[in-house]
Amino acid sequence: MSTLDPEFWAGAIDRLVVTFEENEKRLCGYDGATGDGDHGTSILYGFREAQNSLRGMPAADAGEVLRRTGESFLENVGGVTGVVFGSLFVGAGEGAAGLTSTDTSALFRMFASGLIAVKKRGKATEGDKSMVDALSPAVNALRIAAERGDTVEAALADATLAAEAGMKATVPMEAKIGRARYQSGKGSGHVDAGAVSIYLFFYTLSEATATRGSS
Repeated sequence: MSTLDPEFWAGAIDRLVVTFEENEKRLCGYDGATGDGDHGTSILYGFREAQNSLRGMPAADAGEVLRRTGESFLENVGGVTGVVFGSLFVGAGEGAAGLTSTDTSALFRMFASGLIAVKKRGKATEGDKSMVDALSPAVNALRIAAERGDTVEAALADATLAAEAGMKATVPMEAKIGRARYQSGKGSGHVDAGAVSIYLFFYTLSEATATRGSS
């Protein structure tokens, strides 16, 4: 697969709804160990609202799909989840503005833009025990894939593996942001729910490329 079209991104939102329906309780359990326990419900609601926003409205480009998704999170999901995931998708949408086809280099640019937005809005960096610990290595994997000229399918597979490793690396970390930083142990011994969601996000995109032909 060489490129992804806007229809791929709109279809990916439908897939993400299914993914987070299947993982809602698990994510809430992870969040409950270090926070208020609603992460799974919040992120699922955000993707459902994005799905509603996109339904019946053909997307002109990848940037529009991602921007609408981000706005759905920012407008409808409360708390940190709405802010940081909304920022991720709005930032990625800005990086993908006007793109009617997304190659591996474009994938890197869009999610690098999203990472910058998350860091700016969420005030988090690598090692803080947050979604950034999964997102940053995923973006780096996309950069390497783009430099090698890999297909988008290979790039997203690598990004998924990198996000998974970053997610697992949050377990021994002590939180420097969020509610967990006020707990005894600062969340050490528990995976960060936001990092798990980033892994699930890239996993879903990667799986979607396996059933989508080249544009």
